[in-house]
Amino acid sequence: MYLTDHYNRNLDVKSRLTLPADFRKQFANKVCLVPFHGALCGFTPEGHQEWMQSFFPEGFDPKDKAQDAIRRRLSALTTTVDIDTAGRIALSKVSEQIREKFGLGRELEIVGNVDHFEIFSASKWEQMQASFLDDDFDSLLFG
Repeated sequence: MYLTDHYNRNLDVKSRLTLPADFRKQFANKVCLVPFHGALCGFTPEGHQEWMQSFFPEGFDPKDKAQDAIRRRLSALTTTVDIDTAGRIALSKVSEQIREKFGLGRELEIVGNVDHFEIFSASKWEQMQASFLDDDFDSLLFG
């Protein structure tokens, strides 16, 4: 999986989001959506499993209450949705509370982040881009 670039998209009247063709090619028929770091992140089921395991580098210990709580919370926050034949995912399946918190209205930006994609409100993405252009990117890259 290698997702890059960003795409502006609008939700349809049924709150479905059409994935970019380049992204659809890298997914089978399901997407795991997780609210994380200010975006709704989309993983393949296998990618989601790897991401979840990354929180437990020494392996998951079901007897560890903190690990159990983290895994339960991440699992509960994850919504798995089908990709329909037109390449759309139903954002209406994600809780309204999460969609409101992230400002996911009609206009959205889908951003590739290598092993997953991220969905932002278009306005939040514009703010992030403006901020990004103001930052000294070289100093981030080269310390």
